[in-house]
Parts: sequence; structure tokens; C-alpha cells
Amino acid sequence: MRLAAPVVLIVLLFLTGCGNGNGRVEQAETIVEFDPHDASILERPFSAAEIRDEWVPGFRLLMRRSFPERTRTERWTVVSADHEGVEIEYATIADDGTVEGEPSISRSTWTELRDHAAFPVEHSSREWVSRETALGDFEGWLYRVAEPGAAVVNEFFFVPELPGAPVQMRALEGDTIVFELEQTARLRPDSN
Repeated sequence: MRLAAPVVLIVLLFLTGCGNGNGRVEQAETIVEFDPHDASILERPFSAAEIRDEWVPGFRLLMRRSFPERTRTERWTVVSADHEGVEIEYATIADDGTVEGEPSISRSTWTELRDHAAFPVEHSSREWVSRETALGDFEGWLYRVAEPGAAVVNEFFFVPELPGAPVQMRALEGDTIVFELEQTARLRPDSN
């Protein structure tokens, strides 16, 4: 299987969002983690349990989605979660702070969210870097994913203390950013 399909799928998942569920977060009786001996996949930045522990009901991200011709702001809100997965509401936010159109809600399991970062060793690299982001300056894992000779390289920057979606995701064509998705605000309901 060519890498283009999995990378496109990963990008589409980040573009369309992830998640849906009812109830509060409970300790999972069983979350099947990835096989640490699967040499075909780079080590993922987070376990399903780490994401579950962070993405509690009320958890919210503001994301800036940028293309060369336009930029928009999205709000991702965990509306419910249980031991199997999470329900997330996705809304596009206008410049005046109001919601544009109808928000959408989707459900994902914790393992599906974890596996958004299942990058194949054959066409990916992982390195520890310092990076400036809209949330501040961080050290974390930068994954670069591209088939040999591919025109576009996808970069995913994950910060260990911020489980879940990448803090920054970029699609680069040469040195030109052709797409960027970046967290601009992050709020847990138990923090002030």
C-alpha cells in the first residue's frame, strides 16, 4: 500500500475532526494499546489512556486552519466522554466570535484518536525539537511524513504535556507552507 492514502487519511481526519460519546470519563477497564514491537510504525506521541485523561468533558481547543488563500478559526469541544471514546463538537468561529453555520458532532474511540499519529517508519522520521507555536515555545516530537519523491511533506508537532492533537501541523511543498493547522488556545474545565 502506498503511503499517500494513509497520509491523506490522517490529514482528512485532522481536517474534519475526531470524536463523540455520552457520560463522564471513567477509568477504562481495557484500552488496547499499540504493539510496542510493531517495527513498521514510529512510536506514537501519546497512549490512548493519556489522551483519555486529558480530553474530559468541557475540554476545548481553538484551532487556526490556514491555507494560502484563507484562514479560519475552529473550536473543538469535548461534549461527552466514556471509557470507550469521546464525542467532540466542531464549530467554525467568525471574526466576531460567533459560530458560523451548524456545529457538527462526531465520535471517536480513544484508540482511533491515538492512531491518528500512527506514522510508518518507512516514510517518516521523528526528532526532538524546540518550536515556536501560537501557544508558546515548546520542546516536543516533530514527525515528518512523506513518500520518497513526494511533492508535499507533512509535519506534526506534539508536546508531551499536551496530549491529543498536534500543537502544530503543516503541509510543506519545498519551503512553502501550503496548509497549517495550529492550536491557538487550549482549556481544560478544571483549570482557570
